[in-house]
Amino acid sequence: MGRTTTWKRVVAVQAVWLLGGAGTAGAVTPTNVTKVARVTGATPAGELLPNPNQTHTNYEVYGTDLGIVWDKGGGEVFVLFGDTFGVGWCGDGGCGGGWRSNVLARSADATLSNGLTFTTMVQDRTRHAKEILPSKKVNNDEMTVIPTAGVTVGSRHYIHYMSVHHWGDPGQWFTNHAGIAYSDDNGQNWVKHPSARWANNAAWTNPFQMAAMVKNGGFVYLFTTPNGRFGNVHLARAPEGALLDINAYRYWDGSGWSTSQAAARPVAIGVAGELSVVYNAALGRFLMTYLNEHRQAVVLRDAGTPTGPWSGEKVLATGAAFPGIYNAFIHPWGQSATELYFISSQWTPYNTFLLRASLAADTQGDNLLSEPGFETQAATPTMAPWYLAGGGGIDRAQGQARTGQDNGFVRGGSGWNALKQNVVVQPHTDYTLKGWLRTSSNNAAGYFGARAAGNGPVLGEAPFGALAAWTERTVTFNSGANTVVEVYGGVWADAGDTWAQLDDVSLARGANLVAQGGFEQQPSGTATSPWYTLGKAGIDRGLGFARTGANNAWVRNNTGWNAIKQEVAVTPHTRYTLTGWVKTSANQDDGYFGARVLNNGPILNEAHLTQALGNYTLQSVSFDSGPNHAVEVYAGTWANTGDTWLQVDDVAVTRN
Repeated sequence: MGRTTTWKRVVAVQAVWLLGGAGTAGAVTPTNVTKVARVTGATPAGELLPNPNQTHTNYEVYGTDLGIVWDKGGGEVFVLFGDTFGVGWCGDGGCGGGWRSNVLARSADATLSNGLTFTTMVQDRTRHAKEILPSKKVNNDEMTVIPTAGVTVGSRHYIHYMSVHHWGDPGQWFTNHAGIAYSDDNGQNWVKHPSARWANNAAWTNPFQMAAMVKNGGFVYLFTTPNGRFGNVHLARAPEGALLDINAYRYWDGSGWSTSQAAARPVAIGVAGELSVVYNAALGRFLMTYLNEHRQAVVLRDAGTPTGPWSGEKVLATGAAFPGIYNAFIHPWGQSATELYFISSQWTPYNTFLLRASLAADTQGDNLLSEPGFETQAATPTMAPWYLAGGGGIDRAQGQARTGQDNGFVRGGSGWNALKQNVVVQPHTDYTLKGWLRTSSNNAAGYFGARAAGNGPVLGEAPFGALAAWTERTVTFNSGANTVVEVYGGVWADAGDTWAQLDDVSLARGANLVAQGGFEQQPSGTATSPWYTLGKAGIDRGLGFARTGANNAWVRNNTGWNAIKQEVAVTPHTRYTLTGWVKTSANQDDGYFGARVLNNGPILNEAHLTQALGNYTLQSVSFDSGPNHAVEVYAGTWANTGDTWLQVDDVAVTRN
């Protein structure tokens, strides 16, 4: 795009990510989870784990939970805990004397194979861990203030916290608001910022009440859920230097970033509680963990970019193996291509432990569905993340699966019987759904497909009759305006007792990483997410100027740089091809079509349009993404010779 001065003045506030990275190398599955050491509390009789911190005697921390850990700089990490009890702790859950809403430790221990040793805990008196964020401790007002995430930018440390109004049933609680607190003295004292807050609503459903925080590419990404453990995962971000400016946050709307919280759409379907998200440089993947209470397990997802697409859930640690487990906070120094260290809480004995998991290569990293082969289904009524309509369940080790031990089944004597799962998609994007089916001989009305969530319109489906042997069905569909779709396989039992079995289901995104590449879904002449403009630009809607369809984008001015652009998520160190069709005014002699690094970074490659293009002409630019997780693609022109315009249509980025 040649000259960069004008561009640099405005680009930083107009970036937008796209979903991408399907099939990314480095996807993993956790295995062989073991408990390494106790982190907090006293060693009970018979426990043989190392206990390097002896927090009960050293800091009057007898019982506590969480263990949120992040790199604070200076060769240390912070380790942040929730409700904490001292002398008089009840010994079973969070209750008793010496109550503090939260406490904080520092650690320089980089050798985690034998445990996590604290350097010290922040104290208000000798051998007494300090409550760093005060709370009223009044039920139905402010019962407590619980930290949910932390991050350090420069020398300033930040905590995301929730103000708990009252506790509800197990796994449910209700918050007044979430907020950001900060410290400028190495964590000794903290200030709750008065306006860096997300107020809850009257229905207690605001999705920005609990969080995980990740620095990447000059931004801090805020992955969030509502209060409690049963919500979807949403995403916001702010520039690193603007975390205390609530107006600086932008919210992922399914295709791009919006200034409106109300526009936010999920990046992953819950049931999710107590998030942890990190970037694993060895894998080139982001890792997300959370508790899925319906599965009675802590699960892991991975993705090539913060916005996804996120893989399906993979079981990290079960409640059967670790009774009462309810989180997994990843240690930023304890992750490699083959290992993952994390801190988990167990309700009884209401303390925290360091755990280690092995990471094995996952050949289905592009599969967006959880439990595609039904192999880790527990014997629960809900069978999450699969859900039933009518009759059905899981064939566990019955010798009937196509692969592995288990498969899903539906069966009924009448009506609709189906297995179904909700999954996040990018709007107006192509997907391919595959699955293997087998049925009873009397089946005549089976359907395998995808529809809008909540029994919405069918987006694509494959009907099937009697299938005596396992048979693959493939469905291609476009997501339309939806950000969540429901995948299903089922039968109408119109001929009496009818059954179908389902196994090895997959959902993968199409190749084009550009959203709305043909501009057909743009709602007005003003460009909206995921497209953004510099100078004078917009959308020609139904004016007869498009190459295909009804719409195209335009830029036009008599001075300066004018462009339309979009931020596309990519896999680092990977080659891509950007294509698009461009037409210009007769006097255009300094146009550009290309890709560059975000935040005014280097141009990766571009086509310089030095001559007028009287008809739509295909432009093709090949580039390497370098170390970046996102690039910005653009089409624009310098209006050097008076009134100058450029039109662009059918833009695509595909992985080579």
